[in-house]
Amino acid sequence: MSTKNKIVERRYLIPFIVITSLFALWGFAHDITNPMVAVFKTVMEMSNAHASLIQFAFYGGYATMAIPAALLVQRFSYKKTILLGLALYAVGALLFWPAAQYENFGFFLVSIYILTFGLAFLEITANPYILSLGSVETSTRRLNLAQAFNPIGSLLGMF
Repeated sequence: MSTKNKIVERRYLIPFIVITSLFALWGFAHDITNPMVAVFKTVMEMSNAHASLIQFAFYGGYATMAIPAALLVQRFSYKKTILLGLALYAVGALLFWPAAQYENFGFFLVSIYILTFGLAFLEITANPYILSLGSVETSTRRLNLAQAFNPIGSLLGMF
């Protein structure tokens, strides 16, 4: 099979696997949000309106960072933007620890908001990067293959 017909060429296999794992990561993050709202509501004895702030922080992070992420990809590179997205995702996740220590709901909201900054950077960057990893003829098949891992992360998030 010629390299033009391969979905993922050998030289791009490692970057493809790493970026494809991100599809599972944000599938997980999306589907853990609703169970987290239910748990927070029970544990922190919150009203529905108060608990909905979790989803507002989650999707608000996407809303505020989608355009800046696209501009950074254009100005710098896929790699730098992906690394920044991973860093923001990690910082947001790590902030859950002190938020739990202080038992402060606002701190949790900030943590979620920052975590979704990272998710926005990753999602904006990952799709075109996957498309660029090889020939144009197989780019849509490559993207479909990578996106197939999103439901795996979603199932883990629901579990």
